[in-house]
Amino acid sequence: MGRKQKSPSGIIFRARVARQTPEKLEKLAASMGHLYGGKGKPGAILDMLASGDLVLVPKTATDVIKSVAQFLEETSPSAVKLDRKRGDGTQTIPAGSQQI
Repeated sequence: MGRKQKSPSGIIFRARVARQTPEKLEKLAASMGHLYGGKGKPGAILDMLASGDLVLVPKTATDVIKSVAQFLEETSPSAVKLDRKRGDGTQTIPAGSQQI
């Protein structure tokens, strides 16, 4: 586990990562609206992961996602559009329906 230090605003968590990882995490955090001093706030991503507000899906799960999208398309064609060129499922929520 990474090293921890106390800080007035929380715990400072240090971990060894690839050189490009901090920049990628800053960009991801910024794209999700988590900013501090005009830059992305990677700690917010870690907080979201720890609380369960952000869920990671491995790239290998794309086959499962495609299967589910195919099933949804067959059972409810008006609710799901499957982009066959790209191979990913894009969900379209009909008006008045509830998202699960």
